Amino acid sequence: MKLIIGAMHEELQDSIAFYNLKKIDEEKFVIYKNEEIMFCITGVGLINSAAQLAYILTKYEIDSIINIGTSGGCDNSLKQGDIILVDKVYNSVADATVFGYAYGQVPRMPKYYETNKEKIMNKIDSAKIKNIASSDIFIHSIDQVNSLVKKIDDEISILDMECFAYAQTAYLFEKEFSVIKIVSDIIGKNDANNVQFNDFIKIAGKEILEILKKIL
Repeated sequence: MKLIIGAMHEELQDSIAFYNLKKIDEEKFVIYKNEEIMFCITGVGLINSAAQLAYILTKYEIDSIINIGTSGGCDNSLKQGDIILVDKVYNSVADATVFGYAYGQVPRMPKYYETNKEKIMNKIDSAKIKNIASSDIFIHSIDQVNSLVKKIDDEISILDMECFAYAQTAYLFEKEFSVIKIVSDIIGKNDANNVQFNDFIKIAGKEILEILKKIL
């Protein structure tokens, strides 16, 4: 069974309706499924994301995981609405450099997590391949990007508060993991953010459904 996982109901509600998924009422988390696919809406944050994905992988037979949703951008080459196929997933605040680890690397864990993008990259038109960084900080300013994200020894283009947790959990459970994001806004580039987030999330939900139709 494939698992589609994301933070917000608004991002996935169109897809849940289209695939006629039923909510599992007896579950402690927000999980929908049919015979072939499962959706989980974890809410925001790294601990929410890791705990709920670990719970699902322990209880259900999951073959592969796809994280899909919206993300803010910190790359001026991007624009609102761009579709991103994530290559590498980083933590933007982990700092064990005093022990010789790279900035963003959790001790005794990989420096970053590579996704299984190859399995879906030919199915999504015009997707850009970029890296993402996550933290429990809502990064919204250039100063935050410079003081946190730019310390990572790689080019980071998009940011969220969940993806790293999904990626590390998938790694620990040895599951295939892919990430597709739609850029909601660009930090410090006001002219790129033509549609306000509350309206954009509805547009993104419809785009997410179209993407899922191509890859499921």
